[in-house]
Amino acid sequence: MLLRFRVANWESIRDEQELSLVAADEHDDLAVRDIPGTELKALPVVGVFGANASGKSKLMRAMAYARDAVRYSHGRWNPRGGTGRIAFAMQADVAARPSEFVFDFVLDGERYEYGFAVDDRAVVSEWLYTWPRGRMRVLFERDGPQEIELGPGLRRGFGNRTRMVWETVRPNSLFVSAGAAGNHPLLTKVFGWIDRMTMAFDGNAQTRLDLTLRMLTGPERELCHLLTQYADLGISGIRSEERELPKEAAAHFAAGFRVLHPDGPPMTEENWRQSPEIVVSHRTPDGTVELPYAAESHGTHTWLELVGVVVRALEQKRVLVVDELDARLHPNLAGQLVRLFSEPETNPRGAQLVFNTHDVTLLSRRSYGYLTRDQVWFAEKGSDGATELVALREYKVRDDRDDVVKKYLLGAYSAVPIFYGDVGRELTRLIAERAVAFRGGAEKEEAEQFPRPEADRDEESQEKVPPLL
Repeated sequence: MLLRFRVANWESIRDEQELSLVAADEHDDLAVRDIPGTELKALPVVGVFGANASGKSKLMRAMAYARDAVRYSHGRWNPRGGTGRIAFAMQADVAARPSEFVFDFVLDGERYEYGFAVDDRAVVSEWLYTWPRGRMRVLFERDGPQEIELGPGLRRGFGNRTRMVWETVRPNSLFVSAGAAGNHPLLTKVFGWIDRMTMAFDGNAQTRLDLTLRMLTGPERELCHLLTQYADLGISGIRSEERELPKEAAAHFAAGFRVLHPDGPPMTEENWRQSPEIVVSHRTPDGTVELPYAAESHGTHTWLELVGVVVRALEQKRVLVVDELDARLHPNLAGQLVRLFSEPETNPRGAQLVFNTHDVTLLSRRSYGYLTRDQVWFAEKGSDGATELVALREYKVRDDRDDVVKKYLLGAYSAVPIFYGDVGRELTRLIAERAVAFRGGAEKEEAEQFPRPEADRDEESQEKVPPLL
């Protein structure tokens, strides 16, 4: 269960920003979960809103980078290849500072905080704390690439295992990542929670679709099939047929990848395969009609790419992070997706959904996926290019009375595009001048200067042929 995520010096995020899933209000109708040792509860859903280029996706990518650093830094990162972090580039002095990432979460009834900081070359710091019986206990603290101080929880009981991890960790690999590689019991458990975080970005759409297709033929097929029908896409079935990739082509791709990405993960011929042929079935009055996947709409693609990760998150109480939830989905469908995570009846295990969106209908009480004031965050980029996260609850908002949608669109909470009047007036003037010029014959001069291609001329000549009837 994720409680908070903090990040600093990552892409457009300069200063430390925190995204919190700790509820500020009481919610009898949401699938909230108790936070051990406190009277607080964790929210099942939070959404980040903001203008284009405000840093919403940068926040999601920060979470993805932190997860992947834990996953791959010890096993896949090139020992001399640095860390691959992307620092804030608008100020040279800030870009030279370390980037920091922190997860605050609950695992097996106990609260943990795990964080690390990296520069371009190596791990600068790393730490793991826990709160048994409400008091903080240090499990380890790392200050520099190799300086690691162990707390009693790792010295006692795990002495030899911890020593082996200590000896194998590299300057650019994380201690938790090395611990999982060495099968350290406690570090592997922490690794496992972070590893189970699921990311939904455009870049992994094919991977997510493959998961949906596998689950449609596995134990989860009934629930996945219901979700495909739930979206009212007109789909009655979907199947895929594997296609074999010639060995020569696989070898060529693997060799090309090694040339283009010498510091990337090792790739062999077995890592490459041809995309399966996907066929989608539709019921019609005349029977079932099968269409290729490419013939389906972008909205259908988006939903099918989400079905697998949504079902897996709900069944295995995972944290699902979605970049641009509203992309190609009808607002009602996006609202129903949020509702699956929000309601106790559909989310009894405590899965969580973190997303960014432009879908303002989710701020309305009329939405299926209505977000309360402590579930809403705004991302705004200042004149210095730095992103700031602000919670809706920091404003005076009454869930039962205020029209949050209207106020948001009118800029009461910032985080909306600003249209400068002088730019708009200049744009209007230029468009008006062009319109007058074309009416005055400038289009003829332009046509002579840039003659249309032969295809267009044929169409014009055909238009002049009188109809036969």
